[in-house]
Amino acid sequence: MKVFVVSHKPFEFPTDLEYVPLKVGALTDGIAKNYMQDCDGDNIAHLNPSFCELTAAYWIWKNSQEDVVGLAHYRRYFASSKSDLMVKGKRIASPEEMMALLKEADILIARPRNYYITSIKSHYIHAHHESDYTQLRDEIALQHPEYLSDFDSIMGGTKISLYNMFVCKKSLIDEYFEWLFPVLFALEQKLTTKITMLTKSVFLVLWQSVFSMSGFIIIAKTCALNICQ
Repeated sequence: MKVFVVSHKPFEFPTDLEYVPLKVGALTDGIAKNYMQDCDGDNIAHLNPSFCELTAAYWIWKNSQEDVVGLAHYRRYFASSKSDLMVKGKRIASPEEMMALLKEADILIARPRNYYITSIKSHYIHAHHESDYTQLRDEIALQHPEYLSDFDSIMGGTKISLYNMFVCKKSLIDEYFEWLFPVLFALEQKLTTKITMLTKSVFLVLWQSVFSMSGFIIIAKTCALNICQ
């Protein structure tokens, strides 16, 4: 088991050897040379300015040989109320805890946020570019029409799992990323809006949305955990 902790800068790192630092952004400087890097092996590091931590996810998919893999952030981890493993004075889930949870679930994700008074679709459109959302939906309709109603259901709801964090069997995430990345790559080529901080979010909201759809895509039983940051 390896949980890759994504960062673009130095940070306080968990002491457990199952947590592995993964530097993102091929041009990122000032990080310890012993970190794993998203520009090694089979990679899409050049897309980091628009794909953000998705370049780390791709690297895990194509390069990790572990049976169980995960993704966390240098400032966000799955929380624990009993673990002795600490980062910045906060308890984070130990590998043993996560493996125990995976006996009852297929994938660990962040506990969904409930926006209550607005849908995920409405929230995205008001905060970003509606044209990007439309192209995102069109691409899913083109490549995976059988999942379009699931996507519409999730985006019409008020709950979504944020942060793109997960822990699961590598074989499961392989199946999911085989579905995801062709959609992302096609979308990246078609976006007409100039890439900005707002436009970047279209790639992340897709990932977050289909993580909420994971039960449909990879027939997975999810376990939602709190996040400490």
